[in-house]
Amino acid sequence: MARKEKSREPEISLGQQWLGEIESAGKDFERWEETSQRIVRRYRDDRDAVNSRVRRFNILWSNVQVMKPALYGRMPKPSVTRRFLDSDPVGRTASMMLERSLEFESEQYPDFNRTMKGVVEDRLLPGRGVAWVRYEPHITGEATTKTADTVTEDAREALEYECAPTDYVYWKDFRHEPARTWEEVNWVARRVYMDHDEGTKRFGGIFTLAPLQTEDKDKTEYKTRGDKKKKAEVWEIWDKTKKQVVWIAKGLDRELDVKPDPLELEGFFPCPMPLYSTVTTGSLVPVPDYCEYQDQAEELDSITNRISKLTRACKVVGVYDASVPALKRMLEEGVDNTMVPVTEWESFSEKNGLKGSVQFLPLKEVIEALVQLYNARESAKQVIYETMGISDILRGATQASETLGAQKLKAEFGSMRMRQSQEDVARFATDLLRMKAHIICTFFSDDTILKMSGVDLTQDAELAQQAIALLRRGPLKDFRIEVNADTLAQLDESKEREERVEFLKATGSFLEKALPVIQAQPEAGPLLGEMLMFGIRGYHVGRSIEATFERAMSQMGQALQQPKGPPPEVQAEQVRVEAQAQSEQTRQQFEMQKFAQEQTMERERMHGDWALEREKDERNIMAERDKHAMQLQHDRDTMGMQMQNQSQMETTKTEANKEIEGKRIEASAKPAVSIDGKDAIDNVANELRGMAQMQGAGMMQMMQAQGEQMEKVMGAIADGLGAMAQAMEKFNATAQLMTAPREIVVDPRTGRKRVQTVMQ
Repeated sequence: MARKEKSREPEISLGQQWLGEIESAGKDFERWEETSQRIVRRYRDDRDAVNSRVRRFNILWSNVQVMKPALYGRMPKPSVTRRFLDSDPVGRTASMMLERSLEFESEQYPDFNRTMKGVVEDRLLPGRGVAWVRYEPHITGEATTKTADTVTEDAREALEYECAPTDYVYWKDFRHEPARTWEEVNWVARRVYMDHDEGTKRFGGIFTLAPLQTEDKDKTEYKTRGDKKKKAEVWEIWDKTKKQVVWIAKGLDRELDVKPDPLELEGFFPCPMPLYSTVTTGSLVPVPDYCEYQDQAEELDSITNRISKLTRACKVVGVYDASVPALKRMLEEGVDNTMVPVTEWESFSEKNGLKGSVQFLPLKEVIEALVQLYNARESAKQVIYETMGISDILRGATQASETLGAQKLKAEFGSMRMRQSQEDVARFATDLLRMKAHIICTFFSDDTILKMSGVDLTQDAELAQQAIALLRRGPLKDFRIEVNADTLAQLDESKEREERVEFLKATGSFLEKALPVIQAQPEAGPLLGEMLMFGIRGYHVGRSIEATFERAMSQMGQALQQPKGPPPEVQAEQVRVEAQAQSEQTRQQFEMQKFAQEQTMERERMHGDWALEREKDERNIMAERDKHAMQLQHDRDTMGMQMQNQSQMETTKTEANKEIEGKRIEASAKPAVSIDGKDAIDNVANELRGMAQMQGAGMMQMMQAQGEQMEKVMGAIADGLGAMAQAMEKFNATAQLMTAPREIVVDPRTGRKRVQTVMQ
């Protein structure tokens, strides 16, 4: 019995077991880590004092800077679609909510973008990039109530927010089981460094037993120091065989914590398959890209160093005759347009002047060597570009003499060589987003998903709860989550805009041809509707309006299910008759409006003419009145003058008669004298009688002229009154015509309809 007890092996704790596994896996990757560290130093151009004067051409940095935007130029756009593109409104809503939640997680928090950039850089330098996903809820409102004997916790905790962060894993901090392919790997581990407060908060008092170490930045490893910033090296190990997660610390025999599968991921591991550079089916130890052309890179450095040395040697140096010290001043003083005196000119001339006194170092051989070195460097660069598959077009370099076909060939060849690497990056981003989608569907609350997706503002708001139930039931079984490699490259920024234009053209063309068929044959509506939805579901940009199209097709189907009306011929005839009647009614209304406008214009015109005519007649009457008044005044003045003249003649006649009578009386008193005065008296009497007749005739003519003038005035007044009476009669007739009722009658000769006034 004693011998059996002595031969029994001591039990190994879980912590010691995993420390041994990690140390053993580290030895398998030790050589790769040394090579990768050297490549990173070359990329950073870290030099020591010995190599500080050595000139290099950092082709590694140049190639990496060209490859980075080609592999990951912008944030990836996740695409979540139903696995089977059937008419499923709930599935469509669920895929839209999940896609929006992933976009929110990727754009709201910067960790995903930074992680992808770090992973791609590790892929291009050491040859392996790793990322890690977590679920991180943030709880607020914790409260405790203390009593004398016990401490009761008031579980009033509120979920402030929750997220699924993505962590970048440094290429030295990742371990996995040595295997030939990734499918054979049974455990993965990552290393983190935690100080005393972080470890105690996470693992409790057991963390105080873990030794704290400090970082040695020169050797990039950790050694025990008396530094203040001390941290423990903690390994998080995911064991797929036992479906558990173990946390251990270097230098501590016990494990810090053990938990069952915390995330319930489909592949168990919280990290997708690493982004490798070059691996074979026999080993997962990657080969960095730089190793494939490191010999050419060293040759390029050597040529660059020689060019630098020859460039420094390519300068004007020579010897001169010491007996003529003035020659030295010609190059040292450096003054233009200055003559240097020579003391012994005859001796200087005998020595053939400058040609015989000065001799420069020949530079022809140096310059020719430089030209050859430059050509050799370009050849070495071209070999490296061909090895890496980086074309001139991708680097933005080309020649003006090249044809368009040659440039397209280079672009296609370069993209062909890079397609595999782009697809690897897209695969890695897709796997990472699938893990985040699983965490969102499994652990996120309904309220968080609703807020991140914003489904309440869409037309599918009533399907939100059913969609969430579908996501809870099978997170990744019913959906296809993928990232297109073209969305990662910086070279194709207008692809989405082109897809939208193509979608609109295809949909518009289909509707243009399908609508006449549906109008002629309504039975073909469901078939054409399904064909339309089949085409829309094939476009990623069409999923945002898929619900609108489905509602439209549903309404069209309901309309087709309603009772059918008369045959199409009868419906067409009814439509034609109704259209003709509507057109005739519209024409009659137009004619009525036109006639009313014409009557209004005619009434206004007649009213204006009547007003003008009345004003004209009034002016004529006033003119005739003024003329008659002036004529009467003139006649009165003439008659007054004539009567005055007649009065004067009567006075003169009376005075003459009195004088004659006086003379007759005086003569009768005198003695009779035989004087014959009868003839004289008769002459005077005849003269007076003639004058009286003339005055009477003038008076008669004047009275006759005044009567004729009065007759003319009265005639003009009568004519004006007659014209006014006629204008009033015309105005009254027009008003009666316009206020009379109207009716539409058919002309028996032409068959056309017209508007007729009904006279009462």
